[in-house]
Amino acid sequence: MSASPLLERLRALTALDAPVGFEEPVLEAARAGLAACCDRVESDLRGNVYAYQAGRDASAPRVMITAHADEVGFMVTSVLPCGHLRFARLGKPTAMVLPGQRVRVLTTAGALEGVIGVKPGHVLSGEEANRLPALRDLYIDVGAESAAQAADWGIEPGTPAVFVGPLTRTGNPHRWLGKAVDNRMGVLAVLEAAERLAEATAPCERVYVIAVEEEVGLRGAEVAARHVDPDVVLAVDTVPSGGTPDLRPDDLPWEIGKGPLLKVRETIGLSTSRPLRELIRASAERASLPYQLIVDTAGITDATSAQQASGRIAAAVIGLARKYSHSAAELFDARDLEALIDLVVAVTRDIEHVDQLRRLPAGGG
Repeated sequence: MSASPLLERLRALTALDAPVGFEEPVLEAARAGLAACCDRVESDLRGNVYAYQAGRDASAPRVMITAHADEVGFMVTSVLPCGHLRFARLGKPTAMVLPGQRVRVLTTAGALEGVIGVKPGHVLSGEEANRLPALRDLYIDVGAESAAQAADWGIEPGTPAVFVGPLTRTGNPHRWLGKAVDNRMGVLAVLEAAERLAEATAPCERVYVIAVEEEVGLRGAEVAARHVDPDVVLAVDTVPSGGTPDLRPDDLPWEIGKGPLLKVRETIGLSTSRPLRELIRASAERASLPYQLIVDTAGITDATSAQQASGRIAAAVIGLARKYSHSAAELFDARDLEALIDLVVAVTRDIEHVDQLRRLPAGGG
């Protein structure tokens, strides 16, 4: 069974290597896609990409639909005399999966395949065999025989690296896994929404934002929210899910395959605007779209930083459940992705006036 056009598009986006601070391949792809369906496209010095579509009602709210471009990865901190590379994490790749993991080191001369070294099990002591190695003891092996050879290949402190993990179908034709699903799924959703909303003008003005540096502190989205000054922010991102044997049912009580996620609250910061949340629920129900209402005690997204940029912003997260977070094999259900895109489009069309977003009536008296 071949992949659908939507999944082929996601495959192309996840194949781009864009760790934190090195998001240009994704930003360029997004800018090209948005330029084809938006009135104008611009970027800021931070790297955020902005694309604008006018609404049919100048008094309607301005809606910012955003997803982050960056993926978790690694950065070379030093090159050992033997040619192996010490590294730090960019964001938080899951530490327990790192030993033995294939990676791609992104030099200015091109990409090099490598592996995060692992001590042979044959020589591990009993204590070593039962614990994870410290991050400071890990290294990347790209086959270099010396520091000089690594330097000749363009490797130096500051060189980034990413997981190797092409988007691949599982035995279930609806379920796929690969690297950078967090958050190329969101980038894809923004592109798809922009294309669909360009064909049927919505009342509100739309500003599509592909933001940078989410994985190291939600940095790009706060800059973007100050730049755009929206009334509404819809952040599209992935969320760790339950449904695996190593989690209690109440640890993460939502699962892949049961629809997109609508957050009530994030770990810190965001409490979703209640009027906006109810508007999203009504949009989903009118369109017969499934969704899961969640209180996320483990994660945080760009919606939090965007909401903090201004007291006049109503923010919400529309999320995709995924297993095996921040690994080379983040697993999701394609039916959730399709429903998520439909929901983003539906709710954007339904945002018509600011009074829909108020917690209290306007004015005094």
